Amino acid sequence: MKEYEYKFVEVSAKTFSVKAGGLFEKCKEVIAENAENGWRLKQIIAPYHEKTGVYSAVGYQIIFEKKL
Repeated sequence: MKEYEYKFVEVSAKTFSVKAGGLFEKCKEVIAENAENGWRLKQIIAPYHEKTGVYSAVGYQIIFEKKL
């Protein structure tokens, strides 16, 4: 029997200015918005693109969980 459900939200670096802190601000907005709706932040993953390398994140996957 499932106890939790999970939600994955992608925040792409293509959409927001990394230098201006826009990507970080967007992540904070996503986390706050989902917390208001009962979701708990579980983890943030920074996947990378094979062509750009491990230190060049193309965005973030924000993982939330909620008890059923």
